[in-house]
Amino acid sequence: MAGPVKPSAKIDKRVSRGIAWVGAASSLVGLLDFVAILIILATWIPPEQYGIATKAVWLFPLLDYATDLGLSAAVVQRDERDPETLSTVFWINVALGTALFLVLAVAAPITTSLLGVESIVAWMLIVYGTKLIWQNVYFIPSAMMRRELRFAELSVVRVLANVAEFAAKVGFAWAGFGIWCFVAGPLCRVAVSGIGLQLCHPWRPRFVFKLRQTWELVTFGARSAGSQILMQVYTNVDYPIVGAFFGNAALGMYRMAYELVLEPVKTISRVIQDIAFPTFARLRHEPDRLIEQFIALTRLNLVTVLAFSAVVFVAADDIVAVAFPKYVGAEVAVRILCAVAVLRAVSYVMPPLLDGMGYPERTFRYMLTASFALPASFVLGAALLGPVMGFESVAVAWAIGYPIAFGVLLWLALTTLALPARQFLRAVVGVPLCAAAAIAVGFAVSLAADGLPALGHLIVTGGAILGVLAALLAYTQGLSVAAALRSLKG
Repeated sequence: MAGPVKPSAKIDKRVSRGIAWVGAASSLVGLLDFVAILIILATWIPPEQYGIATKAVWLFPLLDYATDLGLSAAVVQRDERDPETLSTVFWINVALGTALFLVLAVAAPITTSLLGVESIVAWMLIVYGTKLIWQNVYFIPSAMMRRELRFAELSVVRVLANVAEFAAKVGFAWAGFGIWCFVAGPLCRVAVSGIGLQLCHPWRPRFVFKLRQTWELVTFGARSAGSQILMQVYTNVDYPIVGAFFGNAALGMYRMAYELVLEPVKTISRVIQDIAFPTFARLRHEPDRLIEQFIALTRLNLVTVLAFSAVVFVAADDIVAVAFPKYVGAEVAVRILCAVAVLRAVSYVMPPLLDGMGYPERTFRYMLTASFALPASFVLGAALLGPVMGFESVAVAWAIGYPIAFGVLLWLALTTLALPARQFLRAVVGVPLCAAAAIAVGFAVSLAADGLPALGHLIVTGGAILGVLAALLAYTQGLSVAAALRSLKG
Protein backbone atom coordinates (compact mmCIF):
# COMPACT_ATOMS: atom_id res chain seq x y z
CA MET A 1 0.00 0.00 0.00
CA ALA A 2 1.41 3.36 -0.97
CA GLY A 3 2.46 5.64 1.88
CA PRO A 4 1.40 9.25 2.30
CA VAL A 5 2.62 11.76 -0.25
CA LYS A 6 5.52 13.83 1.08
CA PRO A 7 4.92 17.60 1.33
CA SER A 8 7.83 18.27 -1.04
CA ALA A 9 6.27 15.96 -3.63
CA LYS A 10 2.99 17.82 -3.31
CA ILE A 11 4.82 21.10 -3.87
CA ASP A 12 6.60 19.62 -6.90
CA LYS A 13 3.25 18.64 -8.37
CA ARG A 14 1.68 22.04 -7.71
CA VAL A 15 4.75 23.81 -9.10
CA SER A 16 4.55 21.72 -12.28
CA ARG A 17 0.88 22.51 -12.67
CA GLY A 18 1.55 26.13 -11.86
CA ILE A 19 4.22 26.35 -14.52
CA ALA A 20 1.83 24.82 -17.02
CA TRP A 21 -1.02 27.20 -16.19
CA VAL A 22 1.06 30.35 -15.82
CA GLY A 23 3.11 29.39 -18.86
CA ALA A 24 0.01 29.00 -21.00
CA ALA A 25 -1.44 32.25 -19.69
CA SER A 26 1.81 34.18 -20.11
CA SER A 27 2.28 32.85 -23.63
CA LEU A 28 -1.18 34.05 -24.59
CA VAL A 29 -0.71 37.38 -22.79
CA GLY A 30 2.66 37.89 -24.45
CA LEU A 31 1.15 37.10 -27.84
CA LEU A 32 -1.71 39.54 -27.24
CA ASP A 33 0.71 42.29 -26.17
CA PHE A 34 2.93 41.70 -29.20
CA VAL A 35 0.02 41.64 -31.65
CA ALA A 36 -1.44 44.80 -30.09
CA ILE A 37 1.88 46.66 -30.39
CA LEU A 38 2.37 45.31 -33.91
CA ILE A 39 -1.05 46.51 -35.07
CA ILE A 40 -0.85 49.86 -33.31
CA LEU A 41 2.69 50.77 -34.39
CA ALA A 42 2.32 49.45 -37.92
CA THR A 43 -1.02 51.20 -38.51
CA TRP A 44 -1.55 54.28 -36.36
CA ILE A 45 1.39 55.36 -34.16
CA PRO A 46 4.60 56.67 -35.81
CA PRO A 47 7.95 56.77 -33.92
CA GLU A 48 7.63 60.39 -32.80
CA GLN A 49 4.19 59.83 -31.21
CA TYR A 50 5.41 56.60 -29.63
CA GLY A 51 8.29 58.56 -28.12
CA ILE A 52 5.88 61.09 -26.60
CA ALA A 53 3.75 58.28 -25.13
CA THR A 54 6.86 56.70 -23.63
CA LYS A 55 7.50 59.82 -21.53
CA ALA A 56 4.38 58.90 -19.54
CA VAL A 57 4.25 55.13 -19.92
CA TRP A 58 7.72 54.48 -18.46
CA LEU A 59 6.45 55.83 -15.12
CA PHE A 60 3.44 53.50 -14.93
CA PRO A 61 5.26 50.51 -13.32
CA LEU A 62 6.92 52.82 -10.80
CA LEU A 63 3.53 54.10 -9.72
CA ASP A 64 2.17 50.56 -9.42
CA TYR A 65 4.97 49.39 -7.13
CA ALA A 66 4.87 52.56 -5.04
CA THR A 67 1.15 51.98 -4.44
CA ASP A 68 1.55 48.31 -3.50
CA LEU A 69 4.57 49.04 -1.24
CA GLY A 70 5.42 45.34 -1.35
CA LEU A 71 2.56 44.49 0.99
CA SER A 72 1.10 41.84 -1.33
CA ALA A 73 4.50 40.10 -1.31
CA ALA A 74 4.57 40.34 2.47
CA VAL A 75 1.15 38.66 2.70
CA VAL A 76 2.47 35.79 0.55
CA GLN A 77 5.82 35.39 2.28
CA ARG A 78 4.47 35.62 5.85
CA ASP A 79 1.40 33.46 5.17
CA GLU A 80 -0.75 36.15 6.76
CA ARG A 81 -4.40 35.20 7.30
CA ASP A 82 -5.56 37.32 10.25
CA PRO A 83 -8.58 39.37 9.02
CA GLU A 84 -7.67 42.45 11.03
CA THR A 85 -4.10 42.49 9.77
CA LEU A 86 -5.21 41.96 6.19
CA SER A 87 -7.75 44.76 6.53
CA THR A 88 -5.08 47.11 7.87
CA VAL A 89 -2.84 46.23 4.93
CA PHE A 90 -5.74 47.00 2.59
CA TRP A 91 -6.39 50.43 4.09
CA ILE A 92 -2.69 51.28 3.94
CA ASN A 93 -2.73 50.56 0.24
CA VAL A 94 -5.91 52.58 -0.29
CA ALA A 95 -4.25 55.54 1.42
CA LEU A 96 -1.11 55.16 -0.70
CA GLY A 97 -3.07 54.92 -3.95
CA THR A 98 -5.18 57.96 -3.11
CA ALA A 99 -2.14 59.99 -2.06
CA LEU A 100 -0.26 59.16 -5.25
CA PHE A 101 -3.27 60.10 -7.36
CA LEU A 102 -3.50 63.48 -5.64
CA VAL A 103 0.24 64.04 -6.11
CA LEU A 104 -0.11 63.28 -9.83
CA ALA A 105 -3.10 65.58 -10.16
CA VAL A 106 -1.14 68.48 -8.68
CA ALA A 107 2.45 67.81 -9.69
CA ALA A 108 2.23 66.27 -13.18
CA PRO A 109 1.06 69.44 -15.01
CA ILE A 110 3.59 71.61 -13.14
CA THR A 111 6.51 69.24 -13.72
CA THR A 112 5.84 68.65 -17.39
CA SER A 113 5.48 72.41 -17.94
CA LEU A 114 8.81 73.10 -16.22
CA LEU A 115 10.54 70.39 -18.25
CA GLY A 116 8.97 71.49 -21.52
CA VAL A 117 7.21 68.14 -21.97
CA GLU A 118 4.02 67.88 -24.02
CA SER A 119 0.87 68.50 -21.91
CA ILE A 120 -0.67 65.21 -23.01
CA VAL A 121 1.97 63.42 -20.92
CA ALA A 122 0.64 65.06 -17.74
CA TRP A 123 -2.96 64.14 -18.55
CA MET A 124 -2.00 60.54 -19.30
CA LEU A 125 -0.36 60.28 -15.87
CA ILE A 126 -3.38 61.78 -14.11
CA VAL A 127 -5.86 59.44 -15.78
CA TYR A 128 -3.60 56.46 -15.09
CA GLY A 129 -3.57 57.53 -11.45
CA THR A 130 -7.19 56.40 -11.09
CA LYS A 131 -5.95 52.84 -11.64
CA LEU A 132 -3.83 53.11 -8.48
CA ILE A 133 -7.00 53.39 -6.40
CA TRP A 134 -9.04 50.71 -8.20
CA GLN A 135 -6.34 48.02 -8.07
CA ASN A 136 -6.82 47.81 -4.28
CA VAL A 137 -10.02 45.91 -5.02
CA TYR A 138 -8.08 42.79 -5.89
CA PHE A 139 -4.57 42.90 -4.48
CA ILE A 140 -5.42 41.03 -1.23
CA PRO A 141 -7.38 38.25 -3.02
CA SER A 142 -4.53 37.95 -5.53
CA ALA A 143 -1.89 37.66 -2.80
CA MET A 144 -3.90 35.03 -0.91
CA MET A 145 -4.45 32.97 -4.05
CA ARG A 146 -0.72 33.11 -4.89
CA ARG A 147 0.06 31.93 -1.38
CA GLU A 148 -2.32 29.00 -1.92
CA LEU A 149 -0.68 28.27 -5.31
CA ARG A 150 -4.05 28.69 -7.07
CA PHE A 151 -2.37 29.45 -10.38
CA ALA A 152 -5.13 27.99 -12.57
CA GLU A 153 -7.72 30.56 -11.46
CA LEU A 154 -5.17 33.37 -11.41
CA SER A 155 -4.16 32.48 -14.98
CA VAL A 156 -7.74 32.44 -16.26
CA VAL A 157 -8.44 35.88 -14.77
CA ARG A 158 -5.15 37.20 -16.12
CA VAL A 159 -5.99 36.03 -19.64
CA LEU A 160 -9.46 37.56 -19.55
CA ALA A 161 -8.05 40.83 -18.21
CA ASN A 162 -5.41 41.00 -20.91
CA VAL A 163 -7.95 40.24 -23.62
CA ALA A 164 -9.82 43.31 -22.35
CA GLU A 165 -6.58 45.31 -22.44
CA PHE A 166 -5.90 44.17 -26.01
CA ALA A 167 -9.39 45.18 -27.13
CA ALA A 168 -9.11 48.56 -25.44
CA LYS A 169 -5.66 49.34 -26.86
CA VAL A 170 -6.50 48.42 -30.42
CA GLY A 171 -10.02 49.83 -30.20
CA PHE A 172 -8.95 53.23 -28.89
CA ALA A 173 -6.14 53.49 -31.45
CA TRP A 174 -8.54 52.52 -34.27
CA ALA A 175 -11.10 55.07 -33.04
CA GLY A 176 -8.55 57.86 -33.42
CA PHE A 177 -7.53 58.42 -29.78
CA GLY A 178 -3.86 57.96 -30.65
CA ILE A 179 -1.48 57.38 -27.74
CA TRP A 180 -4.38 57.42 -25.26
CA CYS A 181 -4.71 53.74 -26.15
CA PHE A 182 -1.72 53.07 -23.86
CA VAL A 183 -3.74 54.34 -20.89
CA ALA A 184 -7.09 52.81 -21.86
CA GLY A 185 -5.58 49.31 -22.04
CA PRO A 186 -4.30 49.11 -18.43
CA LEU A 187 -7.51 50.67 -17.09
CA CYS A 188 -9.62 47.96 -18.73
CA ARG A 189 -7.22 45.28 -17.55
CA VAL A 190 -7.47 46.23 -13.87
CA ALA A 191 -11.25 46.56 -14.09
CA VAL A 192 -11.59 42.97 -15.28
CA SER A 193 -8.92 41.78 -12.81
CA GLY A 194 -10.81 43.33 -9.89
CA ILE A 195 -14.09 41.69 -10.83
CA GLY A 196 -12.56 38.30 -11.68
CA LEU A 197 -10.37 37.92 -8.59
CA GLN A 198 -13.15 38.97 -6.25
CA LEU A 199 -15.37 36.31 -7.81
CA CYS A 200 -12.63 33.67 -7.38
CA HIS A 201 -11.68 34.70 -3.85
CA PRO A 202 -14.30 37.01 -2.32
CA TRP A 203 -12.82 39.26 0.32
CA ARG A 204 -14.08 42.35 2.13
CA PRO A 205 -12.02 44.52 4.46
CA ARG A 206 -13.02 45.26 8.01
CA PHE A 207 -13.12 48.84 9.25
CA VAL A 208 -10.06 48.44 11.46
CA PHE A 209 -6.58 49.92 11.38
CA LYS A 210 -4.03 48.25 13.67
CA LEU A 211 -0.68 49.44 12.44
CA ARG A 212 1.28 48.03 15.37
CA GLN A 213 0.38 44.40 14.67
CA THR A 214 0.92 45.00 10.94
CA TRP A 215 4.27 46.73 11.30
CA GLU A 216 6.34 43.62 10.54
CA LEU A 217 4.48 43.19 7.24
CA VAL A 218 4.91 46.88 6.43
CA THR A 219 8.67 46.82 7.02
CA PHE A 220 9.11 43.60 5.02
CA GLY A 221 6.95 44.97 2.22
CA ALA A 222 8.76 48.30 2.16
CA ARG A 223 12.11 46.56 1.76
CA SER A 224 10.73 44.35 -1.00
CA ALA A 225 8.99 47.30 -2.70
CA GLY A 226 12.18 49.35 -2.51
CA SER A 227 13.90 46.68 -4.57
CA GLN A 228 11.09 46.58 -7.12
CA ILE A 229 10.96 50.35 -7.43
CA LEU A 230 14.73 50.51 -7.96
CA MET A 231 14.40 47.79 -10.61
CA GLN A 232 11.77 49.81 -12.44
CA VAL A 233 14.03 52.86 -12.24
CA TYR A 234 17.12 51.23 -13.69
CA THR A 235 15.19 49.27 -16.34
CA ASN A 236 13.21 52.30 -17.54
CA VAL A 237 15.40 55.34 -16.95
CA ASP A 238 17.01 54.72 -20.34
CA TYR A 239 13.81 56.08 -21.94
CA PRO A 240 14.07 59.68 -20.65
CA ILE A 241 17.81 59.60 -21.33
CA VAL A 242 17.26 58.60 -24.96
CA GLY A 243 14.55 61.25 -25.28
CA ALA A 244 16.77 63.96 -23.78
CA PHE A 245 19.78 63.16 -25.98
CA PHE A 246 18.17 62.13 -29.26
CA GLY A 247 14.54 63.39 -29.39
CA ASN A 248 11.06 61.87 -29.62
CA ALA A 249 11.49 59.96 -32.90
CA ALA A 250 14.69 58.26 -31.68
CA LEU A 251 12.97 57.45 -28.40
CA GLY A 252 10.13 55.80 -30.31
CA MET A 253 12.60 53.71 -32.31
CA TYR A 254 14.54 52.72 -29.20
CA ARG A 255 11.41 51.76 -27.31
CA MET A 256 10.24 49.58 -30.16
CA ALA A 257 13.58 47.70 -29.97
CA TYR A 258 13.23 47.36 -26.20
CA GLU A 259 9.61 46.21 -26.50
CA LEU A 260 10.59 43.65 -29.11
CA VAL A 261 13.34 42.09 -26.97
CA LEU A 262 13.34 42.84 -23.25
CA GLU A 263 9.60 43.23 -22.67
CA PRO A 264 8.86 39.73 -24.02
CA VAL A 265 11.75 38.45 -21.89
CA LYS A 266 10.04 40.01 -18.85
CA THR A 267 6.71 38.46 -19.87
CA ILE A 268 8.30 35.04 -20.38
CA SER A 269 10.17 35.28 -17.08
CA ARG A 270 7.00 36.23 -15.23
CA VAL A 271 5.92 32.60 -15.70
CA ILE A 272 8.77 31.59 -13.43
CA GLN A 273 8.57 34.61 -11.14
CA ASP A 274 4.90 34.13 -10.32
CA ILE A 275 5.61 30.57 -9.24
CA ALA A 276 9.11 31.04 -7.83
CA PHE A 277 8.35 33.40 -4.97
CA PRO A 278 5.62 31.38 -3.19
CA THR A 279 7.51 28.15 -3.95
CA PHE A 280 10.78 29.43 -2.48
CA ALA A 281 8.88 30.83 0.51
CA ARG A 282 7.48 27.37 1.25
CA LEU A 283 10.82 25.62 0.79
CA ARG A 284 12.94 28.15 2.69
CA HIS A 285 13.57 25.66 5.54
CA GLU A 286 14.59 22.82 3.15
CA PRO A 287 17.98 23.91 1.70
CA ASP A 288 18.53 20.89 -0.58
CA ARG A 289 15.06 21.15 -2.09
CA LEU A 290 15.50 24.90 -2.42
CA ILE A 291 18.70 24.52 -4.43
CA GLU A 292 17.14 21.86 -6.63
CA GLN A 293 14.11 24.05 -7.36
CA PHE A 294 16.27 27.14 -7.98
CA ILE A 295 18.38 25.35 -10.58
CA ALA A 296 15.32 23.79 -12.23
CA LEU A 297 13.50 27.12 -12.56
CA THR A 298 16.65 28.87 -13.82
CA ARG A 299 17.09 26.26 -16.55
CA LEU A 300 13.44 26.51 -17.57
CA ASN A 301 13.63 30.29 -17.81
CA LEU A 302 16.83 30.11 -19.85
CA VAL A 303 15.24 27.68 -22.30
CA THR A 304 12.19 29.84 -23.00
CA VAL A 305 14.05 33.15 -23.11
CA LEU A 306 16.90 31.89 -25.28
CA ALA A 307 14.57 30.20 -27.74
CA PHE A 308 12.89 33.56 -28.29
CA SER A 309 16.06 35.66 -28.20
CA ALA A 310 17.94 33.41 -30.61
CA VAL A 311 15.29 33.85 -33.31
CA VAL A 312 15.09 37.62 -32.79
CA PHE A 313 18.90 37.99 -32.81
CA VAL A 314 19.35 36.21 -36.13
CA ALA A 315 16.16 37.41 -37.86
CA ALA A 316 16.01 41.00 -36.55
CA ASP A 317 16.01 42.50 -40.07
CA ASP A 318 13.12 40.33 -41.18
CA ILE A 319 11.07 40.87 -38.01
CA VAL A 320 11.35 44.66 -38.18
CA ALA A 321 10.64 44.73 -41.93
CA VAL A 322 7.58 42.49 -41.62
CA ALA A 323 6.09 43.60 -38.31
CA PHE A 324 7.28 47.19 -37.81
CA PRO A 325 7.92 48.74 -41.25
CA LYS A 326 7.73 52.30 -39.84
CA TYR A 327 10.59 51.46 -37.48
CA VAL A 328 13.19 50.15 -39.92
CA GLY A 329 16.56 51.26 -38.61
CA ALA A 330 16.22 49.80 -35.12
CA GLU A 331 17.71 46.40 -36.04
CA VAL A 332 21.16 46.98 -34.51
CA ALA A 333 19.63 48.02 -31.19
CA VAL A 334 17.44 44.90 -31.29
CA ARG A 335 20.47 42.62 -31.66
CA ILE A 336 22.44 44.34 -28.91
CA LEU A 337 19.55 44.00 -26.47
CA CYS A 338 19.28 40.28 -27.31
CA ALA A 339 22.72 39.83 -25.72
CA VAL A 340 21.42 41.46 -22.55
CA ALA A 341 18.44 39.08 -22.52
CA VAL A 342 20.64 36.10 -21.56
CA LEU A 343 21.66 37.63 -18.23
CA ARG A 344 18.19 39.03 -17.66
CA ALA A 345 16.75 35.50 -17.99
CA VAL A 346 18.87 34.30 -15.06
CA SER A 347 18.43 37.46 -13.00
CA TYR A 348 14.63 37.21 -12.90
CA VAL A 349 14.80 34.03 -10.79
CA MET A 350 17.12 35.35 -8.07
CA PRO A 351 15.13 38.19 -6.41
CA PRO A 352 12.15 35.88 -5.76
CA LEU A 353 14.64 33.43 -4.23
CA LEU A 354 16.13 36.03 -1.87
CA ASP A 355 12.72 37.48 -0.96
CA GLY A 356 11.18 34.04 -0.49
CA MET A 357 14.00 33.03 1.87
CA GLY A 358 13.35 36.17 3.91
CA TYR A 359 16.25 38.35 2.74
CA PRO A 360 14.68 41.25 0.81
CA GLU A 361 17.52 43.52 1.94
CA ARG A 362 19.88 41.45 -0.22
CA THR A 363 17.66 41.97 -3.23
CA PHE A 364 17.74 45.65 -2.36
CA ARG A 365 21.56 45.66 -2.48
CA TYR A 366 21.48 44.29 -6.01
CA MET A 367 18.85 46.79 -7.10
CA LEU A 368 20.85 49.61 -5.54
CA THR A 369 23.95 48.51 -7.46
CA ALA A 370 22.00 48.33 -10.70
CA SER A 371 20.40 51.72 -10.01
CA PHE A 372 23.85 53.29 -9.99
CA ALA A 373 25.57 51.19 -12.66
CA LEU A 374 22.87 51.29 -15.34
CA PRO A 375 21.89 54.99 -15.36
CA ALA A 376 25.58 55.96 -15.27
CA SER A 377 26.21 53.63 -18.22
CA PHE A 378 23.24 55.07 -20.13
CA VAL A 379 24.39 58.67 -19.69
CA LEU A 380 28.03 57.89 -20.50
CA GLY A 381 27.00 55.77 -23.49
CA ALA A 382 24.76 58.51 -24.88
CA ALA A 383 27.36 61.23 -24.27
CA LEU A 384 30.42 59.36 -25.56
CA LEU A 385 29.01 57.05 -28.24
CA GLY A 386 25.87 59.01 -29.13
CA PRO A 387 27.50 61.33 -31.69
CA VAL A 388 28.60 58.24 -33.65
CA MET A 389 25.92 55.63 -32.91
CA GLY A 390 22.83 57.68 -32.02
CA PHE A 391 20.22 55.99 -29.83
CA GLU A 392 21.94 52.62 -30.33
CA SER A 393 24.61 53.86 -27.89
CA VAL A 394 22.17 53.36 -25.01
CA ALA A 395 21.62 49.74 -26.07
CA VAL A 396 25.40 49.29 -25.95
CA ALA A 397 25.36 50.81 -22.46
CA TRP A 398 22.94 48.06 -21.38
CA ALA A 399 25.40 45.41 -22.55
CA ILE A 400 28.28 47.09 -20.68
CA GLY A 401 26.59 48.17 -17.45
CA TYR A 402 24.24 45.30 -16.67
CA PRO A 403 26.90 42.57 -16.19
CA ILE A 404 28.20 44.58 -13.21
CA ALA A 405 24.85 44.45 -11.44
CA PHE A 406 24.30 40.85 -12.49
CA GLY A 407 27.58 39.79 -10.91
CA VAL A 408 26.48 41.26 -7.58
CA LEU A 409 23.10 39.50 -7.78
CA LEU A 410 24.64 36.15 -8.65
CA TRP A 411 27.08 36.40 -5.74
CA LEU A 412 24.27 37.28 -3.31
CA ALA A 413 22.06 34.40 -4.48
CA LEU A 414 24.77 31.73 -4.44
CA THR A 415 26.12 32.92 -1.07
CA THR A 416 22.65 32.86 0.48
CA LEU A 417 22.06 29.33 -0.82
CA ALA A 418 25.61 28.19 0.08
CA LEU A 419 25.74 26.93 -3.51
CA PRO A 420 29.21 26.79 -5.13
CA ALA A 421 29.43 28.83 -8.32
CA ARG A 422 31.02 25.93 -10.19
CA GLN A 423 28.10 23.64 -9.33
CA PHE A 424 25.57 26.24 -10.45
CA LEU A 425 27.35 26.97 -13.74
CA ARG A 426 27.74 23.28 -14.49
CA ALA A 427 24.01 22.82 -14.01
CA VAL A 428 22.86 25.67 -16.28
CA VAL A 429 25.59 26.42 -18.83
CA GLY A 430 24.47 23.70 -21.23
CA VAL A 431 21.34 25.67 -22.17
CA PRO A 432 23.13 28.82 -23.49
CA LEU A 433 25.68 26.60 -25.26
CA CYS A 434 22.83 24.88 -27.11
CA ALA A 435 21.41 28.30 -28.01
CA ALA A 436 24.79 29.46 -29.32
CA ALA A 437 24.98 26.43 -31.61
CA ALA A 438 21.42 27.05 -32.84
CA ILE A 439 22.29 30.69 -33.58
CA ALA A 440 25.29 29.61 -35.65
CA VAL A 441 23.08 27.28 -37.67
CA GLY A 442 20.51 30.04 -38.00
CA PHE A 443 23.00 32.44 -39.57
CA ALA A 444 24.11 29.73 -42.00
CA VAL A 445 20.51 29.03 -43.02
CA SER A 446 19.88 32.79 -43.31
CA LEU A 447 22.74 33.14 -45.79
CA ALA A 448 21.57 30.10 -47.75
CA ALA A 449 18.01 31.45 -47.93
CA ASP A 450 19.08 34.91 -49.04
CA GLY A 451 16.75 36.17 -51.75
CA LEU A 452 13.52 34.94 -50.20
CA PRO A 453 10.88 37.54 -49.26
CA ALA A 454 11.25 38.82 -45.71
CA LEU A 455 8.38 36.76 -44.32
CA GLY A 456 9.56 33.55 -45.98
CA HIS A 457 13.12 34.23 -44.89
CA LEU A 458 11.93 34.72 -41.30
CA ILE A 459 9.95 31.46 -41.30
CA VAL A 460 12.83 29.41 -42.72
CA THR A 461 15.47 30.92 -40.44
CA GLY A 462 13.32 30.83 -37.29
CA GLY A 463 12.24 27.27 -37.97
CA ALA A 464 15.83 26.12 -38.36
CA ILE A 465 16.90 27.79 -35.11
CA LEU A 466 14.03 26.37 -33.07
CA GLY A 467 14.42 22.90 -34.58
CA VAL A 468 18.14 22.72 -33.85
CA LEU A 469 17.69 24.17 -30.37
CA ALA A 470 14.91 21.70 -29.52
CA ALA A 471 17.02 18.75 -30.70
CA LEU A 472 20.11 19.88 -28.77
CA LEU A 473 18.16 20.52 -25.59
CA ALA A 474 16.45 17.13 -25.79
CA TYR A 475 19.62 15.13 -26.41
CA THR A 476 22.10 17.04 -24.24
CA GLN A 477 20.00 18.54 -21.46
CA GLY A 478 17.03 16.19 -21.17
CA LEU A 479 14.67 19.08 -21.87
CA SER A 480 12.10 17.99 -24.42
CA VAL A 481 8.49 18.48 -25.46
CA ALA A 482 7.67 15.20 -23.75
CA ALA A 483 8.98 16.59 -20.45
CA ALA A 484 6.85 19.70 -20.96
CA LEU A 485 3.76 17.56 -21.56
CA ARG A 486 4.43 15.65 -18.35
CA SER A 487 4.43 18.97 -16.50
CA LEU A 488 1.14 19.90 -18.15
CA LYS A 489 -0.40 16.64 -16.91
CA GLY A 490 0.91 17.47 -13.41
